[in-house]
Amino acid sequence: MVSAAVLIRQGLGGGSGTGEDSGGDGDDNIVLVCASDLIEQCNALGDRIDVRAQTAADTAAAIDDGTLADDVDAWITTTAWVEVVDIRAPEALTDTEPLATSPVVVATAPGRFDAVASLCEGDGVWACLGGAAGQSWADLGDGSHAVWRELKVGLTDPNSALGLSVLASASVGFFGNTDFAVNDFTDFEGWLATLAEPSADGDADPARTLATVSGRYSAAGSVAAVAERFDARGVQSIEPVTPVAAAVVIVRLEGGDRLPDIGAVRDALVDVGWARASDADLAPTLKPGVMAALHSLWKAVTS
Repeated sequence: MVSAAVLIRQGLGGGSGTGEDSGGDGDDNIVLVCASDLIEQCNALGDRIDVRAQTAADTAAAIDDGTLADDVDAWITTTAWVEVVDIRAPEALTDTEPLATSPVVVATAPGRFDAVASLCEGDGVWACLGGAAGQSWADLGDGSHAVWRELKVGLTDPNSALGLSVLASASVGFFGNTDFAVNDFTDFEGWLATLAEPSADGDADPARTLATVSGRYSAAGSVAAVAERFDARGVQSIEPVTPVAAAVVIVRLEGGDRLPDIGAVRDALVDVGWARASDADLAPTLKPGVMAALHSLWKAVTS
């Protein structure tokens, strides 16, 4: 299932972060599009690189319709979005190099970890929360948390680099595996619509919302490296049964032949809790076409 867009080839920073490039002019005038939710780490490259922030969904759409600026050399995003573009514009991406990885988790609101863990004991956490979403806590568990009203779950905005991996994790939780196909979506559509409703307008960081807005969500899909920033505020996490990770990568665009040393971005991610990624982290999460279909379905059920 490893597609051509995620095969490692020589020439992407030498594959080792050396900063060598085929243009021979160092890093001058290199243009890099960085997913907006990763821009803080991309900025570690400094002024020598022209770094442009854009949501991953907008970049993918621009690649697909041919409107991405001609001077863009590379894109920092996640493998989830590489899967999308690999289907929609299969000749647009060439080389991909792993930077960092962190698992998707379900973060729980302060004071609600035990209740959520008890409610979902014996079940996959995503399947459990999706089935209970929208119901009153008075009717869930032992019924002792009626003051919490409805059980609401937040999803990291799937238009973002990290959010699409979260959406994939929730979907894997519903199906119980990563082998589902687009023609399996019939029963899934209503389930996703209910789960997504509390954050349908887009929440870039629901783990932060859990920590700072009391009662907004009982739980939220996030990336572990993001959710762990709020441990001190009482946010705790549950790992789904079937793991899905967000893997940050730099991908060369067709015609972009001068690439920077991206070691600084990798280091910046590791500094905030990400693990250094390897080539194994480039394998697609889902069957070809399913990641793109998931994003389209999410837009349909939240519009």
